[in-house]
Amino acid sequence: MVDTCWLDFCCFRFVVIVSRRLMKARPRKATMRNRGYSILTGLGLVLATGGTSFAESELVSIFIEPEWPTTANPGNVVTYTVTAVSRVGQGLLEVALTCGGLPEGTTVSFSPNVLRFTGRVPVSLTSTLTITSPTVMPIDSYPFTVTGTAQRQTVVYTNQTVAPFSGPPVLVIDSLADGSFMIRGRGVPGETFQIETTPDLANSPWAPIGTTTADGNGRFVFLPAQPNDTPARFYRAVRIPQN
Repeated sequence: MVDTCWLDFCCFRFVVIVSRRLMKARPRKATMRNRGYSILTGLGLVLATGGTSFAESELVSIFIEPEWPTTANPGNVVTYTVTAVSRVGQGLLEVALTCGGLPEGTTVSFSPNVLRFTGRVPVSLTSTLTITSPTVMPIDSYPFTVTGTAQRQTVVYTNQTVAPFSGPPVLVIDSLADGSFMIRGRGVPGETFQIETTPDLANSPWAPIGTTTADGNGRFVFLPAQPNDTPARFYRAVRIPQN
């Protein structure tokens, strides 16, 4: 009877000791499993963010638009706005600009001549293209090209040719931010025009207020004195014959 009780007691101690050891071992296994899961999760995040961070930037398109002259006597210089658009991806992207297909004797400059994209934005940058010719000529009538060369691609834009302007001049009035206004016009390239004004189309004569000259593309500008003596005033451009 005594032997039996002792054996039962020994069995009980054995079960208790084994159970305690198993209970101590379980958290360690769970901890290792959690560590493994954390490592795999962290690796997945690194791979996911790495794919986005190192996405390469690409130049998608380039286009140009002629500018209006900033002076009443532009001479043989015409300017264009060059826009590099819709960069895909992120990171540094440098676009070098060049121009070709212009008449012999013309010179070209870009400001700036290299467009630098950094980060996610901006998605477009602009440069000013200045073309100087030996004489006044309609540059917009030539199919010249503007090329943007980046690290991995080259984009070429061909100018959409426009026939030289002919006929009577056309005027547009632009309101400026300071409350004044500016006259823009199209006429024969290189011609000089007299700007005239009147307060009444029916009963008042036209009075000259100044002159302006069209650039090679036929564009011209004029900044008139701001009238304060009449509620309305009309303007026209009259071609001055060349000798």
